[in-house]
Amino acid sequence: MTKIKVSGLNQKIRLDLYLTQLLQQKRNYIDKLLDNKMVLVNHELPIKKGQLIDNDFLIEVNPLVQNHIKIKATLNEVKIIYEDNDIIVINKPKHTLVHPTKFDEQNTLVNALITKINLPDFDDQLRPGVVHRLDRDTTGLVVFAKNKHSYTKLVEQIQNKTLVRKYLAIVHNNFQDDFVLVKAPIDRSKQNILKMVVNDSPKAKPAQTEITVLENYRYTALIECRLLTGRTHQIRVHLAYIHHPVYNDKLYGSYDGYKDYGQFLHAHYLSFIHPTTNQVVEFKVKPDQTFNSLITKLKGDK
Repeated sequence: MTKIKVSGLNQKIRLDLYLTQLLQQKRNYIDKLLDNKMVLVNHELPIKKGQLIDNDFLIEVNPLVQNHIKIKATLNEVKIIYEDNDIIVINKPKHTLVHPTKFDEQNTLVNALITKINLPDFDDQLRPGVVHRLDRDTTGLVVFAKNKHSYTKLVEQIQNKTLVRKYLAIVHNNFQDDFVLVKAPIDRSKQNILKMVVNDSPKAKPAQTEITVLENYRYTALIECRLLTGRTHQIRVHLAYIHHPVYNDKLYGSYDGYKDYGQFLHAHYLSFIHPTTNQVVEFKVKPDQTFNSLITKLKGDK
């Protein structure tokens, strides 16, 4: 069960709309949760799907799909940037999960790639070949391992920081410095289980993000972030912590008018030592049209 303590609302909001936005799920999935009595509001079944909720309400959600789900191969089209006998590099689109979760779903990158991965090599059948992840609404480069040897080698590179991940982000507010290193431990929020926060609790994990400022605009900036660790929502949490939340990030910042787009965060660069050839390989992909159009707009507003 997922428990959510409602906070940060400026006014009351419909329960179904709130869950759709917060859980980043499709509306029909939220409707199924409510129809199957899988949601409680303040320990009671909601009166209706559109029941108005407010700050400090407690929402409890039971997923329709549990962790024992069996992965099915799907025919989803994915943009393969590179593939050989050991690895696959994907340009992940918006609104797509890397692997199934307890709330989802058979429309993930793992489902699309499952026939290419040697399943018996992996103990975790929900995440076979998954070396690292991107959030549902973060686009860009992801590498998958096809076998255990490649997986082990790539995970080792994350740990020793030879696997390099760089992201472009449009954020609120200008920067005074051209380079910022954020070193702030991250833990799961006690108020909202879907959020991560910076704190000094014993359970918090060390997290480091390098930020290079590419351009300052009037009230925003374009930056490049390099992950030195890989915590859940790390870039989004660190940027909100230093008062530069990612543009249109409703969970950690604000809604900035781009409906059904999500945060402006794109994994544009990936490099690592190939697990078999031992040669350094690197990949680059540009952001989508919406991302680039916003950059053009902000440049014009300078």
